[in-house]
Amino acid sequence: MQIHVILCTVLFGNTVSISLKFTSFRLGNEWELYKKSFNKIYADNNEEIQRRVIWEDNVRFIEHHNMAADRGEHTYWLGINHFADMSEKEVTQKMKGYKMSRDAKGYVTPVKDQGQCGSCWSFSSTGALEGQHFRKTGQLVSLSEQNLVDCTFKYGNAGCNGGFVFRAYQYVKDNNGIDTESSYPYEAKVGIPICQRQ
Repeated sequence: MQIHVILCTVLFGNTVSISLKFTSFRLGNEWELYKKSFNKIYADNNEEIQRRVIWEDNVRFIEHHNMAADRGEHTYWLGINHFADMSEKEVTQKMKGYKMSRDAKGYVTPVKDQGQCGSCWSFSSTGALEGQHFRKTGQLVSLSEQNLVDCTFKYGNAGCNGGFVFRAYQYVKDNNGIDTESSYPYEAKVGIPICQRQ
């Protein structure tokens, strides 16, 4: 097994601190597949090296955990997802900081995850529509972000590559409504539009 050694030198006053970071040659293909699968793009080579070191640590953790699960020491197995290049602290900061307001009074659906799709605009759109629907009817219905991701290209939105709330609203108005989440579930990618199947 080949190991790549990355030498990082940090100056603190008159003190030089040296840390070694290791990346495994055997995981090179898996790293490239991970980046492609989850559309990972890093600012520069330094950031990619940092992310890969974290990813490799997580891969080793997952492998050890799953071997233990195979022996019956755990009741669940772990897998790689889009958080695998993030530290536990980063995941906690990103995903566990939400505090549900007690003032929402039923206007807000449970937290949703857009994944690696740049579709935040669709979540903003459905969130506002869900709240207004609840205000009018007293019923909280989760609406389909995927419907907007797939069907608003002709309005100038770009699916997982961004979009605008006002264009999503125009689609909903012209379409006389929007599908529910249960009838048109979110896939975190551009799918075969249900609007083209009707």
